[in-house]
Amino acid sequence: MRSLSPALLLVALFPLAVLSADNHPAANHPAVQVPTFIREWGREGDAEGEFQIPIGIAVSKADELLITDFQNERVQRFDSDGNFLSAFTVDDRPSGIALDSEGNIYVALFDNCQIALFTPDGTQLRTWGREGQGDGETISPAGLAVGPDGNVYLGDDVNRRIQKFSPDGEFLLKWGRGGTGPGEFGGEGTDQLPAGFRTSGPNFLAFDSNDILYATDGRGGKVHRFTTNGEFVSRWGDNEDKPGSFGGRPGNLPGPTGLCIDQQDRVWVAATSNRIQLFTATGEYLLGFGKPGSAPAEFQTPHGLALDSQGNLYVVDTQNHRIQKFSPP
Repeated sequence: MRSLSPALLLVALFPLAVLSADNHPAANHPAVQVPTFIREWGREGDAEGEFQIPIGIAVSKADELLITDFQNERVQRFDSDGNFLSAFTVDDRPSGIALDSEGNIYVALFDNCQIALFTPDGTQLRTWGREGQGDGETISPAGLAVGPDGNVYLGDDVNRRIQKFSPDGEFLLKWGRGGTGPGEFGGEGTDQLPAGFRTSGPNFLAFDSNDILYATDGRGGKVHRFTTNGEFVSRWGDNEDKPGSFGGRPGNLPGPTGLCIDQQDRVWVAATSNRIQLFTATGEYLLGFGKPGSAPAEFQTPHGLALDSQGNLYVVDTQNHRIQKFSPP
């Protein structure tokens, strides 16, 4: 079994700066209130509603939440109040997850270096991919997104690129490489790292209402934006330790992880500094909240983020083995 990727599960036992909520609206944008904690559910374990390193989250049209339970090798389904509904087994440790317009479920298979397609009830239909660096091959696949065109986009983390597939798994396109330039992932020195180095990016993916694809770049401390054809649009961010940045964790494990985009095309980003921050589509900082810990609105290495139809925000609080729900800002 492959060792757990720091690029996907950014875990390190270092002291962290304690950061509280703040609200610094960007110019020409009204002040936004910090979301209010509503509830949490989950704890470490393998029973229904328990988790062993939850990673990804997706929300159905019915506001049901599907969460990848990494070490338990399953996907669990909950209603928006956190009540357990069902689960299905994944024959590998699942990481990223995304839904198409029909409710079909795409899951990244971390160990097998594949993408699996399931029906809405969890019946597996097909898989594709294998370990490698060629077209359609991947190493430790991370986040997934289904685009407005119905195609499947993968954060091919260790290969430092994004790949695009048809819904049936046909390879269509790839872009990205290690480096610090526009559309490059991993930050300074990443292009010199050996193949298979597991602290790079892209990590998580999401689309806005203008069909622009966003990708977090953990080691590089960036959020990148692309068209569906892989054309670079813009980027922002750094791994400094301050509001509007993604750092605050010593060593080589800083950076943004999960992200989601609300109905106003504002971008929510989780980071290993144990903060959740909100930006405009072009990266202007609006607010942030969170600090290390296990109390409400405290986090330990948050990963996936998602919004339901009411604008409620869900945070996959990975090392606390739980989900937290917050009201709209």
